[in-house]
Amino acid sequence: MTEDPQRRRLEPMYLDEMPDSWIDEEAVYEGNLSMLASKVVLDLNDPHLLVDVRQPDQIRRTRRIGGEFKRRLNKDITHKYNISNDEAYDLLKENHQNRVRSTIGQLNIEHTMPALRMQSPYYKTKLSVKEARAFHRPNMHFTTGHEIRFDKIKSRKRRTWKGKEIQEIFASTKDVSLSDGSTFVLLEYSEEYPTVLSNFGMGSRLINYYRRKSPEDESRPKIEVGETHVLMPQDRSPFWNFGTVDPGETVPTLYNKMVRAPIFRHEPKNTDFLVVRSSYDNASRYYMRNIPYLFVVGQLFPVTEVPGPHSRKVTTAAKNRLKMIAYRVIKQKEQKAIAVRDISKHFPENNDMQNRQKMKEFMHYQKNSGLWEIRPGEGVMDERQIRSMVKPEDICLLEAMQVGVRNLEDSGYSKTVEDTDDDGKDIMSLEQQLTPWVSTKNFINATQGKAMLQLHGEGDPSGRGEAFSFVRTSMKGGFKDVGESIDEKMDKQRLKELGGHSYNVARQQKQYEEAIDRIWRAQFKSLSSTEEPQDVDMDGDNGGDDDDDLFEEGRTPRSESTWMHRDDETTSQFSRMSAKTQSRKVLRITRKVINKDTGEPETVVEVVRDPTVIRQYLQRRREIDAERTQVETLQPTGNPEEDRLSRRR
Repeated sequence: MTEDPQRRRLEPMYLDEMPDSWIDEEAVYEGNLSMLASKVVLDLNDPHLLVDVRQPDQIRRTRRIGGEFKRRLNKDITHKYNISNDEAYDLLKENHQNRVRSTIGQLNIEHTMPALRMQSPYYKTKLSVKEARAFHRPNMHFTTGHEIRFDKIKSRKRRTWKGKEIQEIFASTKDVSLSDGSTFVLLEYSEEYPTVLSNFGMGSRLINYYRRKSPEDESRPKIEVGETHVLMPQDRSPFWNFGTVDPGETVPTLYNKMVRAPIFRHEPKNTDFLVVRSSYDNASRYYMRNIPYLFVVGQLFPVTEVPGPHSRKVTTAAKNRLKMIAYRVIKQKEQKAIAVRDISKHFPENNDMQNRQKMKEFMHYQKNSGLWEIRPGEGVMDERQIRSMVKPEDICLLEAMQVGVRNLEDSGYSKTVEDTDDDGKDIMSLEQQLTPWVSTKNFINATQGKAMLQLHGEGDPSGRGEAFSFVRTSMKGGFKDVGESIDEKMDKQRLKELGGHSYNVARQQKQYEEAIDRIWRAQFKSLSSTEEPQDVDMDGDNGGDDDDDLFEEGRTPRSESTWMHRDDETTSQFSRMSAKTQSRKVLRITRKVINKDTGEPETVVEVVRDPTVIRQYLQRRREIDAERTQVETLQPTGNPEEDRLSRRR
């Protein structure tokens, strides 16, 4: 069947309350369609034209040609064979749901030039043991009896950076220093050990999210610090499903490409001030600044997953980092060739053989001169391309991974991979579940509806129900809310007896959402409060009982427990975390040894207080007992701990 070109021109025409005076009915009836196919131009500057502004949900859907006018057109024989049912297909193209805008990954984050260059020594290829244990907590040493004088703050007028790019304003490290009169914001993290932190010279944004009360709400709150972003009533929360912005509410937020967190403004005390120490040319200068703005940062919500040890992201970033340094070094050479020793000093953790293996992928080795040069036909990348190989955010994620590995090693673990059983359930310990690459993956999966979190328990960084625990739990009845009622327990038992699930899916989801909202509100209430918290005695008696016969009960002396609460390079995050849970437990080991003087056996008691040593000793002791014990001869002993281990074997 051939298609009439006149029908093809007529089909996309729509008439929405078109006056009859605009249409010549006789012309249409006689088959003259040139008038309908003409283009109509509306001039918005026409003073006789009235333009009505309507909201998207108030606009009525345009209707197709219908009624008496359509019946007149059907007199044309070409419309009798139009059986394509185009009107029904056009309805499928329309959007019948409210559009929900995504507020993730839309904002651009700019960094300073030292951060883009990954300038040394601020951006290292590998953290030392001391740096990994004191992550973003450098120790400051002051010479006793040395006089300190404060210098005058350098003046920096507004016109020096007005209308310029970030990379031009902060071109060197001295521009990032607070030794000048520029305005700054002081952020205090509520978490003792944040998972990921920005490095030197990296930028973040302070976003004030405001949700409109209704579509007619045209207000746009203006706050002194930060930029306002308006959310429509149907827009998604910028905190995913772990936080809300209620209608008419403004939530200031710390925003970058790695984390997102709510912030709460506080007024600094009159007695508080900031001391800046700027060190260069083997000399230190000191400056004193007032604190104009003080914010408390809530729990950090990861946006990007931290890579695990030995993952592809880690190896790729290491290769690109060496490639960046090689290109920059070769640019400074006149003969455009470098030696391995020129690269090795930038990677002290690698040997020459490892560096050669990586250089083979993009460079050519000259046997005559013993130098490495660019492969024939390939040129050296420009600076912009070199910077795009590895972003500053990648370095921060790698540093977070290195800190997690160091914490595991300090806790006595050598395996860093995830361990799961046949059912996919985690059999990892608490320390392994709190590693950055596991916790960030759990949270991101939870925001996508692929996993559920415990929300409560030992993974809570606040320790008081004011933050979320990123420890994963089973979606099949694994979530346990605080304060479960007796009726709910009876319902679970009744469902289990009937042969079904021991949990109700709808009830579990409702409790999960209510727990998230309760924790979110508790964090807001606590961090926005202006009342000073009361001092808590960290060395008080625990008052609990323990069934483990290997441990000695009682209060730990203050002189013995102060090491558990200090912040220095000798204790890591997990060792201090273990100290919190086992600060009232010590291991008492009783041995029989031969006295060197008398040659007779005697009993020696050794008390171990280091939780890392206790963990390793108990683990090795259980392995020895398992090797010596036959499973067939195991019998109940009356000791709950020994019987539990026997059943596990």
